Amino acid sequence: MFPIHLNLGFRIFHYYEGFYFLAAIGAASLYAVRRLQAWGLDHVMFLDSIPLILLGAILGARVFHFMFWDMNTFLGDPMTFFRFWEGGLSITGGLAGGVAAAALRFRRGKLDFWTYAAATSPAVLLGQAIGRIGCFLNGDAWGIPTRLPWGVIEPRFGHLVPGFTLDRTVPSSAWEWCVAQGYVSPGSMATVPLHPTQLYESLGDLLLAAMVILLARSLRRRKAGLAQVILLHLGGYSLLRFGLEFLHGDRDALVWAGMTALQIGLLVFAGLSALLYRSAANWPGSGTAAR
Repeated sequence: MFPIHLNLGFRIFHYYEGFYFLAAIGAASLYAVRRLQAWGLDHVMFLDSIPLILLGAILGARVFHFMFWDMNTFLGDPMTFFRFWEGGLSITGGLAGGVAAAALRFRRGKLDFWTYAAATSPAVLLGQAIGRIGCFLNGDAWGIPTRLPWGVIEPRFGHLVPGFTLDRTVPSSAWEWCVAQGYVSPGSMATVPLHPTQLYESLGDLLLAAMVILLARSLRRRKAGLAQVILLHLGGYSLLRFGLEFLHGDRDALVWAGMTALQIGLLVFAGLSALLYRSAANWPGSGTAAR
């Protein structure tokens, strides 16, 4: 655990998640270009599309953050939506917004969205995995207490960079949550051991990426439609995130059957993906290896 508070001299960004966000984008983009080249697709067009895809991802990430976790802050100050540098980016929303923007871009360019999406899907999952490692280092999306040997104790304070000095002015959300729940005293300097839900999701993303790669290879070999790759990615991630939400300490309010609104949406989407999976191979314009 090494939460970063970015000190620019004139301004301090506490628990700066943007650093990890940029690292995830960079790694995912490089891997996506490599895969597009291997598939014989236009990687230059993809690079030109990145600004639009990122805009969609950021907007989606902000919408989901305020919709499911911080609506009161938004209602009190709607302009906070545009201050994305203050934190508050949902990976689930970022994925949804990025996919929507990419679909619009490729459709307008009269390119096969399914083929490009299938080629770059593992790269997106790599970016998601790196992003969750960033959440782990930053102390976001913390888990509930656990007695398992891999439980993680999160510090009360982060460090100011570039000086690497302890910043005692802003405590971590995980520590505040533990104090509010009565797990630690207000004078403690760390949380109790918590489930590293961020790492669980990161490992799940990498496993899902491997499954997506194997499916894409099989479909290309059989010259079958590639829409199934995207349904596996989105549906599989929805199911992964649905399950992990039960272990999240920052879980939103329950609305039905012990589930949050986000979980209900994820479960519905995972079910729809499963229902559409078989027919997706025959969707018009779903891409084939012959192209």
